[in-house]
Amino acid sequence: KAYEERMAQRLTSTPPSDEEANMLPRKTSIFDENATVTVEDGICKIGCGSFDISSPEYVYGEPFEINPISISDINKPQRNVVIVGTVFDYAQEPSRSGDKMNISFSISDGNSSVEVKCFATLEDADEIAANVKNGAVLALKGYAKKETRKDRTEGTDFQFYFNNIAKIKKLSRVDNAPVKRVELHLHTQMSHMDALIPPDVAVKQAKAWGHPAVAITDHGTVQGYQDAMLASEKIGQKVIYGVEAYFVNDTAGAIYGNYNEDFDAETIVFDIETTGLSVKNCKITEIGAVKVKNGEVTESFNTFVNPGVPIPEEIVELTGITDEMVADAPPIREALEAFFDFIGDRDTVNKKLLVAHNASFDMGFIRYAAEECGLEFRNPYLDTVALSRYINPDLKKHKLDTLAEYYQLGDFNHHRACDDAAMLAAIYVKMLASMVEQDIKSFDQLRRDMSANSNPLNLKPYHQIILVKNKTGLKNLYKLISYGFLKYYKRNPRIPKTELEKHREGLIIGSACEAGELFTAILENRPEAEIEEIVNFYDYLEIQPISNNRFLVREEKAKDDEDLRNLNRRIVELGEKYNKPVVATCDAHFLNDEDELYRKILLAGQKFKDFDSESHLYYRTTEEMLEEFSYLGEEKAYEVVVTNTNMINDMIESDIRPFPKGTFTPDMEGAEEDLTRICYERAKSMYGDPLPEIVEQRLDKELTSIIKNGFAVLYMIAQKLVWYSEQQGYLVGSRGSVGSSFVASMAGISEVNPLPPHYWCPKCQYNDFSNPEKAGSGFDLPDRNC
Repeated sequence: KAYEERMAQRLTSTPPSDEEANMLPRKTSIFDENATVTVEDGICKIGCGSFDISSPEYVYGEPFEINPISISDINKPQRNVVIVGTVFDYAQEPSRSGDKMNISFSISDGNSSVEVKCFATLEDADEIAANVKNGAVLALKGYAKKETRKDRTEGTDFQFYFNNIAKIKKLSRVDNAPVKRVELHLHTQMSHMDALIPPDVAVKQAKAWGHPAVAITDHGTVQGYQDAMLASEKIGQKVIYGVEAYFVNDTAGAIYGNYNEDFDAETIVFDIETTGLSVKNCKITEIGAVKVKNGEVTESFNTFVNPGVPIPEEIVELTGITDEMVADAPPIREALEAFFDFIGDRDTVNKKLLVAHNASFDMGFIRYAAEECGLEFRNPYLDTVALSRYINPDLKKHKLDTLAEYYQLGDFNHHRACDDAAMLAAIYVKMLASMVEQDIKSFDQLRRDMSANSNPLNLKPYHQIILVKNKTGLKNLYKLISYGFLKYYKRNPRIPKTELEKHREGLIIGSACEAGELFTAILENRPEAEIEEIVNFYDYLEIQPISNNRFLVREEKAKDDEDLRNLNRRIVELGEKYNKPVVATCDAHFLNDEDELYRKILLAGQKFKDFDSESHLYYRTTEEMLEEFSYLGEEKAYEVVVTNTNMINDMIESDIRPFPKGTFTPDMEGAEEDLTRICYERAKSMYGDPLPEIVEQRLDKELTSIIKNGFAVLYMIAQKLVWYSEQQGYLVGSRGSVGSSFVASMAGISEVNPLPPHYWCPKCQYNDFSNPEKAGSGFDLPDRNC
């Protein structure tokens, strides 16, 4: 469907050629619409798939030259066509007359697939069935034609009819590097609705390639450990246990830089408009600012800026700023100098505090433009988004228009710097008053108060890789994951920096992907002092293939592929400067490149707008990674791909077992006594005291067995869960294997009574077990008047 929409969009502007017209309805391509086919030294490569056609085994029809085309190139009826691929969906059924066989199957070359048909004699059908099975890798020679519908009309898809079959081999990727890399960032199916690799398959692939180890780092969870561990022990392959955590820095606060003045000091509230989101590749079009002193607005500033480039149409629609409006505006240098003059501290040591909403964005643009113009800019700043999250914890959103409505400040012309700055100044004055009411009277006090009382649920989460170094680290990681789900859960399980620092022993911390704290700081052009602080927190820094981050180009946060390479180069430079190892990882979400199709389906189901974009997040060999990072130079590429990944692996113990051998019942003091007491109290309340012999014998027998075998604590856990649920108004039925026991019934775990059918009066406790065959109808009951 996506392909048809793209083709239809392309055809609206230009009359279709015959070839395009034939391509429009085609549905055979499932991955690569233009898969390249190459044949060299008996190896055929079609897009992502590779096939050995050097020694074919001809099993049906006549021998033929295997010179295949991509299945995606079947866009018109053709004869004498050769295709190769793997068979799936094989089926056969006899004709109505019974003397022939209808055979159908599909074949995929790893990039596209097509349905294959054959109407064969019974003898030929047996020969075909002996060689064409699901999973068989074949070369077929025949012809393609448009499908015939049930009403005998021509369809829009193509079917392939073969005359000749040869068995060939599909080539799996191999790692021929003399020294192998270690993948330190890989997601399994336990990364919910995001990745496709079964944990055991990841371990087996690492073993097949000869990799010393592979890390399992799912999003916020450790559920993939068990299958990975069992595979590891079975085949003798080291597994590194880790997680890609949702990290929040609950020590940062809202103020950045050195600033300790009181609230009545003069501050500058400002906002900018730009041609896009990339600090390096987009330009400023407007600067608006307001001075606030003693809680009052004293002066305002506004200037358009000539960006020197056309303003994109979508930005014009958002801001209302057109090319004509900035045509006569000052260039960036003049605009910045005027803005700095308005701030009024260019010749002073103690710089004024700048206030902005989502301040890292605005400060990043101003800082980058100042560096380009050779102007000094090192003011401290305050982010009102972070401040609002702290003083307005009940608000779900903290956008500028949301806060304007919250503080009842009326409407304003949103996305114009002059109006946004004026509104933000009014909001900021309200925030100052609110803080004074909470007995916070200075920025230094605010900083200390936020650091001590910050709520991790109101902070921005970043990705972070945590690897287990030893058994102490495994225990600490389990604690952090538990805290994340039980104490700090908001959409995802979060790990606050304060908790991580308490439980850091035995763990190795990596900077993760583009959603990590470091990469974000670089994109936002944060001050070097902030970047240094971030780098020094991590044990190693991470870079990834540029295809992982190509969405940044689509979002205009990066200019092109070379810009993405420069971001990686910047991380490598930081590693060298601050003596931190830099490692190259895949951030693998699927095993092979052609598997991306299935992840696209997952993303489409979750309504991701860019679900159809290529990310190539597949598990790569050492040679593939060395080629990917060759732009760093041969020596540096080898260092980040091989040397440093093995160095991290060498720091990690090999005998870590995430699940100890044996069964370990939880410990609950007094479980045996509590279970016995609860059961007998309920039984006596139902059947009276003394208990009927059949009741007492059954209860005693079960309790003795349960307590002797150490299961009392499991019954008490179930009892407490069911009791609590029913107290909250949720009825709970039988629970698993305990549901058929009399103890479960008397403990309130189950409403099922497993005793023989009997008469029981809930009012007077009268019971009769004497005639179970006629229970409820055939008892001779005394007149008890109840």
